[in-house]
Amino acid sequence: MKSIIILIFFISNISYASLMKDSLNFLASDELKGRRAGTPTNKIAANYIENILKNHKLTPIHETYKHEFTIFTKMTKDGENTLKQVGYKFASFEPIAFSSSGQLTSTDIVFAGFGITIPLSDSKIKYDDYKNIDVKDKIVIILTGDPAIGNPNSPFRDPDYINYRTLFYKLKNAERHKAKGVIFLHDPLSFQGEEPTLHFNSTDGGGTRFGVITGFTTNSWFDNISQKNILKLQNEISQTQTPKSFEMHAQVDLQVHLKRNTGRVSNILGLVLGTDPTLKREIIVLGAHFDHLGMGGQSSMDPSNTPKIHNGADDNASGASLLVSLINEIKKAKLKKSILFAFFNAEELGLLGSKNLVNNWPRSEANYGKLQGMINFDMVGRFNKELSLMGTGTAYEWKDILSKVDSNIIPVKNKKRAIGSSDHASFISNNIPALFYTTGAHSDYHRSTDDFDKIKFDYMVKIKKHALQVIKKITQSNQLLTFDPSSRDDEGDGSRRGYGAHLGCVPEFGQSDEVIGVICIKTTPNSPAEQAGVMDGDILIQIGDIEIKNIYDLAFSLKFYRAGDKVVLVWKRGESIIRKEITLAKSRRDGEKENHKCHHVPIY
Repeated sequence: MKSIIILIFFISNISYASLMKDSLNFLASDELKGRRAGTPTNKIAANYIENILKNHKLTPIHETYKHEFTIFTKMTKDGENTLKQVGYKFASFEPIAFSSSGQLTSTDIVFAGFGITIPLSDSKIKYDDYKNIDVKDKIVIILTGDPAIGNPNSPFRDPDYINYRTLFYKLKNAERHKAKGVIFLHDPLSFQGEEPTLHFNSTDGGGTRFGVITGFTTNSWFDNISQKNILKLQNEISQTQTPKSFEMHAQVDLQVHLKRNTGRVSNILGLVLGTDPTLKREIIVLGAHFDHLGMGGQSSMDPSNTPKIHNGADDNASGASLLVSLINEIKKAKLKKSILFAFFNAEELGLLGSKNLVNNWPRSEANYGKLQGMINFDMVGRFNKELSLMGTGTAYEWKDILSKVDSNIIPVKNKKRAIGSSDHASFISNNIPALFYTTGAHSDYHRSTDDFDKIKFDYMVKIKKHALQVIKKITQSNQLLTFDPSSRDDEGDGSRRGYGAHLGCVPEFGQSDEVIGVICIKTTPNSPAEQAGVMDGDILIQIGDIEIKNIYDLAFSLKFYRAGDKVVLVWKRGESIIRKEITLAKSRRDGEKENHKCHHVPIY
């Protein structure tokens, strides 16, 4: 901690030439423990960036660089959290943070394999772990993973079926089959030697809860209570690709008691005022998020569930440090239009920081001007063959501007589509043109191995040079950017996620716990939702037979149903309930390989 204080105190002594590397090294250091939003080390990162803006004498917005908003921070245990077979000792058990709170007494248990039900309409796979078993009002025991583990020829290897591996799908499917509780086992084919240690990850789930009581126990407990071997059972399922579910003829007591906690986090904002008395009210936002995953958790791609520091050197200390290094260059350039430097927080929790800025900026518009365009830097430190510049179709003027940039700086592939749910999506959703700089995903994405020593600084300097030319072209011209509304068809705002069916509702992430359903903040053009008459702010409450209580229910329903299915969509508008039959569309997958994956904690 002492070294952190010293670094902040002496930030003014860091030369501008080394600021990119030094700031990235600091933000991605073990001392900051992954900068997860809501943690003390995230505040240290925010203070660090704030000091940089102060030392560069940027103009604060409403006399402050820090702009706070509320987020979910963690679940805490608030009472007994236990599992035991009736008449026996307590078992090793840890709840899952998105479990309901409650108690189940003397409740029957059923082994339900991987907890997967493939819809009957699926033409590739016929598989249902719940076939021929009754789990109503019972507790199901489910393995993590899917039948592809241990069988390289399994049809579950198809990426279309990866959603069935998620805990969210398994829990929603258990709810659909009327189970009251779910006990998870780590599938033994996925680890060698000792099974993973049980632990409670307090930040999983983003504060949303399922309607079942759930947690993890050990494989040895299952072997003892069932008089079977879980490894043998998994091998049988893997080799035959058929379920091996059965009633266990035993009862357990299960209880979970959790409390939802919230906290305040800050975006860090600073303005470089333009020199033209009129054009300075036309603001270009330069943005990058500085939060990451902390010790891992639900969004981690590490093969082990064991908490480890996720330093997020590329994601997104790289973007934040590149943005830091641009400040002095922008100040020296004396640009006509104003530049807002925006360091976003809680991007990994659903773009919360950028949404907060865009949604609240109308209150600042009279004082400072209009947000005219945005450039986002996210994962710019792992160059491999070419830089991706996405969102070039969001403004009619981008093509002409980019044609005047030196093409020899760095190999660039311009893409009209704004693929990937990073902070640019918050601007595009509000009709503000945005470009997205990224060097793309890699094998260390959302893993504890995304470290400082793998960053390619020579290419980051080139990316900075390219971006600086683009910024100058925009801000030295009298021309304003004009949003192209057709670009929303391809934006990465949640409209295209590769599920079985497409509805066309862009959900509100981080909505209040008091809302039962999913708020649709907008519908995509020509989508089933738009054609049905769903309007901005309507609340989805049911799709077909599936009740929609939260974002996970929405994701589940669109995986459960298929394109072409006719279902009744039910939504609320004020006090009114509206029902209309719709035909679900095909999930609109991008024809290009995605270079940047979704950062949301929720799966939709």
